Amino acid sequence: MRANFINDTKTFIARTFDRITIISIGVIIAALVSVTATPKIAEQIKTIAKFPATACPSNIGDGSAFAALTNSKSLVREIPGTGNKLSKAGVSNYTLNSKPLLVDGNANSTVEVLKGSAGALSTTICGLSNGDQWFVGGSGTVLSKGVIDIVNSGLSAATVDLFPFNSKSALALVTEVVKPNSELKVPLDSLAPGEDSIVVHSVTRSGRASVYMFDDRHKGLRSLGSDFVAPVSNPAQHLVIPAISNSISGKGNPTQILRILVPGNVDAALKANISSTDGSFAPIEIDGKNIAHGRVFDLPIKPIVNGKSYSLTLDSDQPIVASVQSSYGNDFAWSTAVPPLTTAAMNLAGMTPSIEFQGANISVNMSWLGANGKTGSQTLTGSDFVTWTPKIGITRISLTSDGKSYGAMLLYNGSARSHLPIAPGATIENSGLPSSDARVIARG
Repeated sequence: MRANFINDTKTFIARTFDRITIISIGVIIAALVSVTATPKIAEQIKTIAKFPATACPSNIGDGSAFAALTNSKSLVREIPGTGNKLSKAGVSNYTLNSKPLLVDGNANSTVEVLKGSAGALSTTICGLSNGDQWFVGGSGTVLSKGVIDIVNSGLSAATVDLFPFNSKSALALVTEVVKPNSELKVPLDSLAPGEDSIVVHSVTRSGRASVYMFDDRHKGLRSLGSDFVAPVSNPAQHLVIPAISNSISGKGNPTQILRILVPGNVDAALKANISSTDGSFAPIEIDGKNIAHGRVFDLPIKPIVNGKSYSLTLDSDQPIVASVQSSYGNDFAWSTAVPPLTTAAMNLAGMTPSIEFQGANISVNMSWLGANGKTGSQTLTGSDFVTWTPKIGITRISLTSDGKSYGAMLLYNGSARSHLPIAPGATIENSGLPSSDARVIARG
């Protein structure tokens, strides 16, 4: 009897084990079928990469202005317009009057060109603000007609905080609310009344804003020049300011100042180096200076450079922002710090720029479309300082590098000139687009 009990127990265990094995195998098979039959989440979402639309300010000078587009088929609309629909521009150089211009996103940055009535030249890259920008330039004196220009290309209100600094301290915060699909001009002399040395920190709290600084100066009816002040994203301990003009046609060297601010709470020790076709050296006027924090300083620069231009490298033990103003009597240009170059593409409307790079080992690939309709390409290589000027005007240019070179352009209108950073107006955006699949529908 005991033997029968043992045999029955063994039979029961064996059958139970077989059932568990069969059930386990079934579960595994079902799981595998489920995995193969149901698409992965990643396969249900398509990623779309595109450039966002950018905005150009209106003609805020006293002369003519245009936006250099990729071609006549570029899609644009004025701000505000009769509707929100984009239309073909019909021209490559779109004339700007009292309204800003929204340009559909594309790889080529739109460049706005202002030619003053007295011959001044001002240029800027039409962009979309990254939300946090520093403008190192401008003036709030009685001679100033300059503005912070805010273009809201969105369909909701934009809120922008402006933090001005002068030669003594930080000034009171000014908050501007810009109506949807509109433009607001904030006079620089209202932000820092009577102050010649200013810096403005712009922070976009909400909305789709593009923020610009336009430095415009007059004495009575006589123009003293104008230029856009290109923004920098963040204070840094290492800054490179390429393409600083060092000549006036038949008049010698311009008057130049370095404008610098240490926005933190600790003073900064500054090291400086100038590079040009003559070589590299430390400028005694600014190298080794200690810069007090929280105040704007204008330091004179008188570099002994035979070349027509040079670049300035600044290193500090504290984050700083800086730029160089070059004055030519009836005009001036603001040369600003630029980010390292990886890739950029720009529309230049047939202008003939002086293209300049700074870096330890410069290697930049360039390809362009000339004003004569012919294409060209070239690789610039060298160390410290390299400059190149095309033989004919350029309509479009693309540049790529390894992120170790810093570049900018000097553009000319007779004896007037303007500094244009080599940088994209907007960075590419990625968005997810879901795709439908009937297999993911579960029926109860």
